[in-house]
Order: sequence, then C-alpha cells, then structure tokens
Amino acid sequence: MQYFKISILILSALALLYASSTRLLDPTNAVFLDTYFENPANSLTTDSELVNEIRGVGAVMLLGAIVALLGIRRADFRLTAFTVLTVIFGGVVLGRSISIVIDGMPNTNLLRAMSAEVVLALLNIFCLIPILSKDTQQA
Repeated sequence: MQYFKISILILSALALLYASSTRLLDPTNAVFLDTYFENPANSLTTDSELVNEIRGVGAVMLLGAIVALLGIRRADFRLTAFTVLTVIFGGVVLGRSISIVIDGMPNTNLLRAMSAEVVLALLNIFCLIPILSKDTQQA
C-alpha cells in the first residue's frame, strides 16, 4: 500500500505541475482557453484581469504539487499531502460538475481533463481514508 500511495502522489504532482506550468508560464496555451480564442477579438494582452486569475490558480496548483512532492519524501507529511490534493482535485471536479449542470457540456478537451481529475480525486480520497481511520483509532 505504501508504494501505491507514493505512486498516487507522483501522479498527482505531475498532473498539478503540468497544469500549473501552462497557467503560470504561458496562459495562452491553457486548454480551457480554446473557445475563448475562437473569437478573434479576444486577447490575453487586453484582458489582464483574466491573466491574473489564470496565474493565481496556476500558483495554487504549483503549491499543491510541492505539497505532493513533500508527501512523497516524508511519510509523516502524507496526511497533509492527501488532504490538500483531495481538496484541490475534489474542488475542481465539484466546480466542473456544477458548471456542467448550470452551463452545459464543455468541449471534449475539458471533458478529458475532467475525467483525469475525477480519477485523481477518487484515488486521493482512497489513500486519505485509511490514514484518517488509523489516526482516529490511535486517538
């Protein structure tokens, strides 16, 4: 089970590093902006507020990746790592689900990203539950 948890932390860290790099370094390559750029009048050079929001979320994802990497290295930090990753991935999945209900289906690329986020959210929850139950039994 130890190697499984480390594998989930590695996958989660890689996913967050990928997502944060596109948002922090080059927001124009973010998948979720594909439909935004279909309108030629839209440009990130004129929408500094949008770029600010994108980079802000990218920084949160980068910090989540750092927490995951710390959880890989230190067993005593895994409770924190799985908690943070569950909140990040679970929050993204919850937000996307609410958006699907209210706003309708997004494009295929976002659905593909959402499926990966659902899997990672469930895997992080799966890893978090035994840690929490173990801590509850010791108390």
